[in-house]
Amino acid sequence: MSRRRRRRLTRTICIAVLLSVTSYAVVSSVTVPRSRSRSEAIQRRKAPSGKTGITAVGKHVAPRSANLFVVPSVATYLASCRDDITAAVYDDSTGYTSIYRPGVTEDTASIIKVDILATLLAQIQAEGSVLTTEEQELSEEMIEESDNDAAQDLWDSEGGATAVTRFNAEAGLTQTVPDAAGYWGLSTTTATDQVQLLKKVAFANTLLTDASRSYELGLMTHVDPSQAWGVSAGVAPSVTVALKNGWLPLDTGGWQVNSIGYVDGDGRDYVIAVLTNGNATEADGISTIEDLSGLIWQELAP
Repeated sequence: MSRRRRRRLTRTICIAVLLSVTSYAVVSSVTVPRSRSRSEAIQRRKAPSGKTGITAVGKHVAPRSANLFVVPSVATYLASCRDDITAAVYDDSTGYTSIYRPGVTEDTASIIKVDILATLLAQIQAEGSVLTTEEQELSEEMIEESDNDAAQDLWDSEGGATAVTRFNAEAGLTQTVPDAAGYWGLSTTTATDQVQLLKKVAFANTLLTDASRSYELGLMTHVDPSQAWGVSAGVAPSVTVALKNGWLPLDTGGWQVNSIGYVDGDGRDYVIAVLTNGNATEADGISTIEDLSGLIWQELAP
């Protein structure tokens, strides 16, 4: 048995025990015809590791209750950017949400996969079932490897745009529109909605159980190393980062590059979403996100 198969088998057994003991959910898998997402082919390859161009900003630290996007270091950086950026950060230590360009919508690309899995887990809970082995494997491939075939299978089996829309309404997302034609990577969202979704995954709530949240966060903390860029930039090595990224060449030219995630440790406890488009290259988008994310990390120092 290969190392990968042994790892999967071990994880499958652990997850089955966890979910069955705590009586948490999962629906049996449903076989449905597959309609390929238009974004599937172009998202299949993995993004290169981006390198941050963050410049240290000395010892300045924003007040914990301040709007992070108006503090000098962050505002100055944003003013220098030519890309189309929108972002949001929720700091759980203060309960304060900072938003940059609220209401601006962007294509989701692969960050929609967090929503797809959260929808599945909510369905499972309602059924009082457990994830099948196939669903566990598809979930792992979809989040950790950003596999588009796996995402398509789960999107179809859970009910596509209708199911995700229903879950989003319960989660408090008001500005996200799953693509009705089934091109899930072309769904639209806002940074504010992505932070709202991440709050349901990262922090205790009545919509997703602790077991469901732990399962999704566990996958998001083990993304393929080549995809561990974005909101992880500048973060201390000892800190937990659970993330999902998305990248998509646009028909209008340029790239959509997004990164969302949860950062916990070294006196910080926050969720962050940075969505960008109009990047000349994928690497440019990654660099922009990493520069901004690194500044946010610095300004949230305790």
